[in-house]
Amino acid sequence: MTAGPLAALAAAVPATAAPASLAAPAAPSQTLTLAPGSEIVSAGSTGFLSVDAQNDVLWTRYADGSTVKLATDSGQFTFTAAHGAASDTVALGDNRFIGISSRITLRDMASGASTVVDLAGYGYDYVGAVGDWVIATKPTGEQGETEEAHVLGLVDGAMTDRVVAGLPDRITDVRAGAGAPGSVLLSYKRVSSGPEVELRDYAVVDLAAAKVTTSRGMVSFGHARSALSATHMASFKNGLGSDYATLSTATLGEDPQTWSMPVSGFYDPMVGLVGDWVLYGDSQDLEHGFDAWETSFRAVPIGGWQSRKILDHATSLAPAPDGSLLVMGGTVEHGEGVYRISAGADGAPVAELIASTGQPTRITLVDTDVPAVARLDQGPGRLRWKLSRLNAHVTVTLRHTASGSERKYYPAVDFPDRDGPGWVDLEWDGLLDGLGGKLAAPDGDYTWQLTAKPINGVGPDLTVRGAFTVSREPAAHDYTGNGSPDLLVRGESGYLFLKDTYHDPANPQLNSRVGDMIGHGWNIYDDVQAVGDVAGATHGDVVGRDRDGVLWLYLGKGDGTFTSRTRIGGGWNGYRQMVGIGDSNVDGRADLLVTAADGSSYVYHGTGNWQVPFAPRELTAIDTPSYQTVI
Repeated sequence: MTAGPLAALAAAVPATAAPASLAAPAAPSQTLTLAPGSEIVSAGSTGFLSVDAQNDVLWTRYADGSTVKLATDSGQFTFTAAHGAASDTVALGDNRFIGISSRITLRDMASGASTVVDLAGYGYDYVGAVGDWVIATKPTGEQGETEEAHVLGLVDGAMTDRVVAGLPDRITDVRAGAGAPGSVLLSYKRVSSGPEVELRDYAVVDLAAAKVTTSRGMVSFGHARSALSATHMASFKNGLGSDYATLSTATLGEDPQTWSMPVSGFYDPMVGLVGDWVLYGDSQDLEHGFDAWETSFRAVPIGGWQSRKILDHATSLAPAPDGSLLVMGGTVEHGEGVYRISAGADGAPVAELIASTGQPTRITLVDTDVPAVARLDQGPGRLRWKLSRLNAHVTVTLRHTASGSERKYYPAVDFPDRDGPGWVDLEWDGLLDGLGGKLAAPDGDYTWQLTAKPINGVGPDLTVRGAFTVSREPAAHDYTGNGSPDLLVRGESGYLFLKDTYHDPANPQLNSRVGDMIGHGWNIYDDVQAVGDVAGATHGDVVGRDRDGVLWLYLGKGDGTFTSRTRIGGGWNGYRQMVGIGDSNVDGRADLLVTAADGSSYVYHGTGNWQVPFAPRELTAIDTPSYQTVI
């Protein structure tokens, strides 16, 4: 034990008094708040340390939720003891990348006292801190190829520097993977004369004694996430190039009892301990990952095999001095934030939300921008929905209420490029799917349904519904109210078919779909004409002349069907031709042009009265040569 050059510096700074026993965490009077994107770093008895999305390191007090900024890091450093562990004492460096700091300040957030440890005076490399102790390494060997672990801290007001006793002589790459009150879990590689391997050993060090207390029972191939409690150490390591992982624990003491369990579906594992349970999961935030990965944060009794879900997902964790675990994550029920996981009445872990970010864990609908009336004759329909997060497979179904015709759309979302809420945009081309092909969407009432399936499997699918109306100006020759012209075709057997057309932006020409049979017995007429709206309704009408010269009117319903016929009158067999000519006198109603046997032409103006649809004929000078007309 040596005093070294830090003694004078340390003496000038108030020392932190070690508590006689661990204090129970002060329960917050209400759920605290935390900035979205934050991660948990360490936990003490009076508060916890977090790092936000801007890499600001913040201490939050349990008692009143007050927050103080302590530093700004170059990244969000979690899963190490670099900023301290399981204590109210926070380690702060003189570099934004704390791992290469040479001047470490130990700040007790409960008392306000600080201790400064200047590692540059010794030429040591910083490894981590637990409570009032700093762990550092000293290069050894002829080429500095090995390391020696040291513990530095105040003893009776004087700075001490001690070599950790009980570690092998030739080790390197010493890391402080986890801490518990008064102890640190170190991992290291042995240096041999043969080929270098990635096998790592673990040792639990009593910091006050600077002595290894447990050095057997747990190894890992490569660096593994690790955890330490008063009774156990644990590690969690995924296999190289695969998603298979091994969860391992060992009891502390001279004769460790070991246990391990293989698991799969983990790519960025993390591990913690609560009582006789080990907790594990992938570090996976809401906006990333895939449902093939295991998303939930789980717990399994040490020595058992049946695990249970604790959180729907988690991103970081930190042990607390009382043996509980603080985990940044979320549940569908309570949302995102910091959860305290502790042993319940039966010893099994239970979770309680103590600090919320205000974000939901499930995908939610934040806002909509769906017009009450979509005017498709003025351009595409533009519909928008704002979701709480965009990493989802989105399906939008638009359905015409009257006919049941619908179409599914799969809008692209830019989820890899942004986090948090965002808009899903649909530019509707005005088409639906019908039995005979695509269908121009008719006027009328519609419903929309949006389903968002989380790509990472975190939370249930979101399904939301709403309604809107499609409206267009009436179009000529449109019997279906969808803004596109229709063709009436009469077969030799007397069946009447309606062949609808549509404009498809993906195929920019007038397209047609398979005709729908709308009636039979139309072979009783020797002439059938589409005359437009002559009876005052919105949609076009049809007239048919039977072989006795009687003219009949069929009113269009706007859905591709017609009402029962109404007799207009007889004597129409005196005309050799009839054709609907639209609104010839600009009174807003369609007219009918007829040609007599002598070649003279007459116009019957529409009245807008379905009972008397035409005014008396008027002679016109329109030239009507003898040729067949088309419906």
